[in-house]
Amino acid sequence: MDVLGDLRYALRVLRKTPVFTIAALGTLALGIGANTAIFSLVQTMLLRPLPYQNPDQVVMVWEDRTAAGFPRNTPAPANYRDWQAMNRSFTDMAATAFAFANLTGDGAPELVIGRRVTANFFSVLGVQPVLGRAFTAADDTSGDRIVVISHALWQRRYGGDPGIVGRMISMSGQGSGGAASDVKQEVVGVAPPSFVFLSREVDYWVPMQFSPEEAAVRGNHFLNVVARLKPGVTVETANSDIGAIAKRLSEEYPETNRDFSEAVVVPIREQVLGDTRVQVIALMTAAAVIVLIACANLASLLLARASVRRGEYAVRLSLGATRGRLARQVLVEALCLSIAGGVLGLAIPVLTTTTFVEQIVPIGLQAFNASLDARLLAFAGALSIATGLLFSLGPALQSAHASTADVLQQHARGNAGGRSRAFRDGLVVLQVAATLVLLVAAGLMLRTLANLNAIERGFDADNVLTMVVPLMPKYADPSKRPAFYDGIIAGVRALPGVRGVAFGSALPFQSTGFTRGFTIEGRPRQPEDDLDVLFRIGTADYLQTLRVTLLEGRLLDERDGAGAPRAIVVNETLVRRYLPGQSALGRQIRFDPNEPPFNIVGVVKDVLERGYQMGAKPGVYVTAAQGPRFFPTVNLMVRVDNDPLGYAPAVQRIVRGVDPDQPTRLTRSLTEVIALTVGDRRQQTTLLVVFGVLALVIASLGLYGLLAQTVSARGREIGIRMALGATWRSVMQMVMSRGIALTAAGVGIGAVLAWSVTRAMESLLYGVGASDPLTFALVAGVLAAVSAIACAIPAVRAARVDPMLVLRDQ
Repeated sequence: MDVLGDLRYALRVLRKTPVFTIAALGTLALGIGANTAIFSLVQTMLLRPLPYQNPDQVVMVWEDRTAAGFPRNTPAPANYRDWQAMNRSFTDMAATAFAFANLTGDGAPELVIGRRVTANFFSVLGVQPVLGRAFTAADDTSGDRIVVISHALWQRRYGGDPGIVGRMISMSGQGSGGAASDVKQEVVGVAPPSFVFLSREVDYWVPMQFSPEEAAVRGNHFLNVVARLKPGVTVETANSDIGAIAKRLSEEYPETNRDFSEAVVVPIREQVLGDTRVQVIALMTAAAVIVLIACANLASLLLARASVRRGEYAVRLSLGATRGRLARQVLVEALCLSIAGGVLGLAIPVLTTTTFVEQIVPIGLQAFNASLDARLLAFAGALSIATGLLFSLGPALQSAHASTADVLQQHARGNAGGRSRAFRDGLVVLQVAATLVLLVAAGLMLRTLANLNAIERGFDADNVLTMVVPLMPKYADPSKRPAFYDGIIAGVRALPGVRGVAFGSALPFQSTGFTRGFTIEGRPRQPEDDLDVLFRIGTADYLQTLRVTLLEGRLLDERDGAGAPRAIVVNETLVRRYLPGQSALGRQIRFDPNEPPFNIVGVVKDVLERGYQMGAKPGVYVTAAQGPRFFPTVNLMVRVDNDPLGYAPAVQRIVRGVDPDQPTRLTRSLTEVIALTVGDRRQQTTLLVVFGVLALVIASLGLYGLLAQTVSARGREIGIRMALGATWRSVMQMVMSRGIALTAAGVGIGAVLAWSVTRAMESLLYGVGASDPLTFALVAGVLAAVSAIACAIPAVRAARVDPMLVLRDQ
C-alpha cells in the first residue's frame, strides 16, 4: 500500500482545485469548530465532576413554599438544627449564609463576597484546603476570628504568598443574619483552585458561630443547607424523610412553621445546572446537525468532482488500477480535508470563550475554559477523522463499484449515472431537512425573547445607572445611615442631567426573596391565605426614580420620614388578592405584632421584581427611614438623560467623597441587569441563529452545486433541446423543477423532524408553543425563498446556453 504516494497525489489534486479546497476547508472548520466549542461547554457543565468528594451524594435541602412562589425557600436556623438532629438520611448537614467584606491593607480597598458557614461545611463537601486547614467543631463556638480564603483571592491580592496561613488580614463586613464585624481575621486555609459552591464569585468563608438567640430563630429564613446522603440512601428516600420532619415541625410550632410544612432535597448538580442542561443538549444537537449538513454537502461536492473526473477514472481503470486503489484515493483526499479543517476549527473554541459560550455556564460552576487540553484535542481529532470518513464514504463506494465500460459510456453521454444522481438528491434533501430543524429551533427562541421583552415590567428601565454600595459596619447603627444616604443623594442629584436618585433594598429582576409575613387590620385570615409579601425598602424617591405606575393614592416621598406616621405603598396583586373590590387606601398592614402598623397610602401596578417567568406576587414598599434595620438598602439607582454608564465615574467619586472607605461594585445599567436575567437564553438563541444561518448557507450551496453540476453534465442535452426549439423558459423550468422538488421534500421531512425535536425545548420557551404554526410557516418560507435563489442561478445559466457552441464542443 503506497499511502504516502496517495497522500502526495491527494495534496497535488487539492492544490489544483483551490476553490473546491477552500470551500471544503471552510465548511469543515466551521462544523468541527462549532462542535468542539460546544463540547468544551459540555465538558465544563456535564462531564467535569463537581469539586466535591463523591458529588453524587451531595444535595441541597430547601423549605418548599411552592404555594407562595418559592419552591426552594431558604430555611431558618432553628429549622436547620432540627433537620440536622432528626433526619435519618444524611451523614451530616451544613448551613451557609451570604456575607461580604471590605478588605483593607495590602492594596486598595476591595469589596469581596463570602459566606458564613458552619464548621462542618468543608467536611460535608469532602474538600481539603491546599494550604492550612479547614474549620473544626471548636471554631463554631470559640469566637476566634478566622477565615479560609479562595485560591483566586490568594493569588489576586496576596500574590500567592506561601506564608499566608497564620497571617492577619483586615476585613470589615456583615453577613446575612449576623452581626457586623470590623476586625483582624487570621487566615487558616486556602481553598483549592477548583472549589466552587453556589457561586464562583465567593472569595472567603468564615465560621457561622450562631449565637444561642440566632440558633433559636424560626422566623428569619436566610440559610442555604447542604447535606451528604448516607451510602445507599436515594434522593427520593431523603425527600420523604425531610418532608416528614418539616410537617412535624409545622405542627409543633404553628405560629412560625404553619406555612413551612414541606421540604425538598435537590441533587447538587441539578441545583447548579437548573434548566441549562436542556440548553446545552439543544446546542450540542444543533452543532451535530451542522456537521451532518457539512458532511452531506461535502459528499455532494466529492460526487460532483468524481463525475468531473470520471474520464480520469476510466483511464486509470483501463491501465490496471484496482477499484480499491481508487476508493482509497478518495478516502485519503477526504481525510486530508477533514484533518486540516479540524486544525483550523480548533481556533473557534478559543475565539468564542469571551463572546457567547462562557456566558451560558451557571455561576455555580467553574468558569468556562476553552484551553486545548487532551480531552478537547482528542474530541477534535476523532471528529475530524469521523467526518472525513462519513462524507467520503459515498464517493469512495461509487468509485470502487464503477466499471470501465459504464464510466466510458457515461462520459460519452455527458451525464451522471442514476445511482449517483439519486444519492446526491438524497444528500440535498437531508441538508434542507436538517436546516429547517435548526431554523425552527432558532425561530422559537427568537419568539421567546420577543415575548419576554414585550411583557410590561411595571417600571422604566431606560437610562438608569445602578451600583451596589454595601453598608459597612460603621453603619450598623440605623441612626448613622440617613447622613450617609443623604450625602450621596444630594451630591449625585447636583450632577447635570440627573433626573432621579435613590437607594433600594433590591433591584427589580434581581431578587426572588426578601419577603415578610403580614396581616391586614380588620380582615380575618382565610384558610386559603398565604400572607407573605415581597418587602422592598427605598429612600424617599425610590418609586419615582423607577417611574412605577401609580393606580391610586400617592407614592412615598419626603413626608414619610422617621417621625411621620408609618406609610406603605402596595401593588395591585396584593389588593386584588386580599381586598378585591375595595379601596386599599387607609387600610393598615402589620408585620410585627409588637410594632405599629403601616397605613396604605398608594397602590401601584405590579413591578416584575422576580423576573420575567415568575408570576406576580403581592408586594409592598416602605421608606428606609421607617423600615426595619435588617433589610439593607444597598442598591443605588440614578436616572439620567442619556448613557447611564457615562455617569459612573462621577457617582463613584461622590460616594468616596462621602466616605473614603466605602467600596462600590456591580456598576451596570438597569437594562443590563434585566438582560442578564435572560442572558443564557439570549446566548443560546444567538448560537442557534448562527448555526441556522450557517446551515442555510451550506444547504443553499449544496443545492446550487447540485444543479450547477447537472447543468454542466447535461450541457450537450440542453444544447440539443434548444437546437430543436426548446425555449429558455422551458429550460429554466426543467432545471428549477428538480431543485424545487428537492426543497419541498426536505421541507416536508424537516417539518416532521422539527415537530418531534422541538418538544424537548418546551421548558425553554415562553409564550409560544413548540409546534407554533407561524414559526414553522415563516421558516419554511425563508428556506423556500433562499432555495429558489440557489436554483435560479444555474437555471439562468442553462437558459443562456448557445446550442451551436455546445454541439461544436461535443
